[in-house]
Amino acid sequence: MARFCITLLSAMQCFFRLFVAVGAIALILISLARLEAARSELNIIDTQLGETPATLYNADGNGDRLVVVSHGFAGSRQMMEAISLSLARAGHSVVAFDYLGHGRHEKPLSPNITSLTGTTEDLVRQTVDVVDRARALTGHERLALVGHSMATDVIVRAASRVQSVEEVVAISMYSEAVTPDHPERLLVLSGAQEGRLRSVALSAVEQLGKAEEGVTLRKDGVERRAAVAPMVGHVGVLWSPVTIQEILRWIGEEGEPARTGRWIAALLGAIFALFWPLSHLLPDGPSQPGPSLRRAILSVLIPAPFAILASCIDLPMRGLSGFGALFLFFAIWGTVALAVLRWRPRVEVRPALISFVLLVVWGLGAFALSLDRYGAAFLPTGPRLPLMMLLLPATLIFALADRACVQGRHPLTRVALRLPFLLALSGAMMLNIADIGLLFTVLPVFVLFLVVYGTMARWAEDKAGPLGPAVASGLILAWSIAASTPLFAAA
Repeated sequence: MARFCITLLSAMQCFFRLFVAVGAIALILISLARLEAARSELNIIDTQLGETPATLYNADGNGDRLVVVSHGFAGSRQMMEAISLSLARAGHSVVAFDYLGHGRHEKPLSPNITSLTGTTEDLVRQTVDVVDRARALTGHERLALVGHSMATDVIVRAASRVQSVEEVVAISMYSEAVTPDHPERLLVLSGAQEGRLRSVALSAVEQLGKAEEGVTLRKDGVERRAAVAPMVGHVGVLWSPVTIQEILRWIGEEGEPARTGRWIAALLGAIFALFWPLSHLLPDGPSQPGPSLRRAILSVLIPAPFAILASCIDLPMRGLSGFGALFLFFAIWGTVALAVLRWRPRVEVRPALISFVLLVVWGLGAFALSLDRYGAAFLPTGPRLPLMMLLLPATLIFALADRACVQGRHPLTRVALRLPFLLALSGAMMLNIADIGLLFTVLPVFVLFLVVYGTMARWAEDKAGPLGPAVASGLILAWSIAASTPLFAAA
C-alpha cells in the first residue's frame, strides 16, 4: 500500500510538472504573438542620430508631426515602447532614443549631477541634437516632446531651445523649469501611487489657476492639465492605457493604446515558470547539507564592515565611476563570507556542468533576451561587455558564498540572510555618494536578481547540487549589473 501511494504521488507530481510546462509554453507563444502583432503594422527602424542610438517608428501614411520620446533614469527606449507604438499607430512619426550612459549608448554620463551646467545640460544638448537630426530625417517641423521621470526636466528645458514645440508631455514630472508661460501646452501625468509627484503636477497647473486632476486649464494661450493613471506607480505608469490615451488626446489624435504591458509580464512570468519543470530534467547531483544556521548568520554579519571599508576605494575600471568600488564590495564580502562558512562543495562534473548551462541558457538566452526586446535594455553591449567581464570575478565569489549560505533553507530564512548584504551595500552607497552612490539602481536590480534568478538557481540546486547554479548565478549577476546600470564617467 505504501509503495502504491508513493507511486501515485510521484505520478501526480509528474503530471503537475507537465501541466505547468504545457501552460507556460502556451502562454509564451500567445504573449509573443500579441507583442509582435503590436509591432507588425509599423515600420520600426533602429538607427543612429549622431552618437545617439534611436528607434524610428512609422505607420504607412503617417501625419506631419514628429514625437520625440525620452526615458527616465536607468531606463531605455524599450521601456517607452508602449507609448511609442501607440503614437505611431495613431499616425505620428516617433523617435525614441537612449540617453548618455543608458541602454545602447556607449558614452557615459557626466558625474556632475548637482549642477545645471553638468549632467542636466549634457542631456538637454543631447535632446536638442536628437530633435534636429530627427527633423532632418523625417522632414517634419511640428514637434511634440514626451519624457518620463528624469527626462521631464530635460524636455521642459529643451523645449525652450527648439522651434515649433506644440506639446510637452511630462510623465512622473519633477522640474523647476516650468513657468507660468513655459511650456505653452503641458500635460503632466502621474501614477496613482506617486503621491509626491501628483502634488508637483498640480503645482505646475496651479500656475494658471485652481488646479484639479483631470481638468484642463487655459490662460493667455497657455494650456495645462494634470492627469492620473489608476493603480500604478513610477514604472507601471508607462504601460497604463490611461496614460497612453491621455497622451494621444493631448497630441491631437484618438487611438487605441498598445496594451503590451500585460503581455510582457505574461511572457516573462511564463519563461520563469517553465524553468521549474525543466529543472526536474537535470541529472541528480550530490546531496550536501548546508552550514549551520549560526555559521550562516556569522557569514552575513562579519563581512559587512570589511566590504563597506573596501568600497571607499574606487579602483579605475574603464574610466567609469563607482564600478571599482562595487567590485571590491562584492569581492571582499564573498571572500570573508566563504572563509567564515568554510564551504567545500562536493563536485560531480556532469550535474554541475549541465545545471550551469541550463541556467545560463534559459536565464540569459530566453529571459534576458525577451526582456531586452520588449521591456528594458538588458544586453551588455559596447563598453558594458568588458565591464561585465571585469565584474565577473567578484560576482562569482559572492555568488558562491551566497548559495552556500542559503542552501537548503526556508524561503523566509533566505530573505533574512540576504538583508544584511542589502543594508551594508545601501550604507556603502550613502557613505560614498560621489562614486558607488551613483550606482544606486544596483539595489533594485539585485533584489530582482534574487527574486527571479535566485529562485531559478534554487530549483536547479535542489536537483543537481549547488555548484553549477552558484557559478551560473555569478555570471548572471555580472551580466545584470553591467547591462542595466547607468554609466557615469570617473570624476
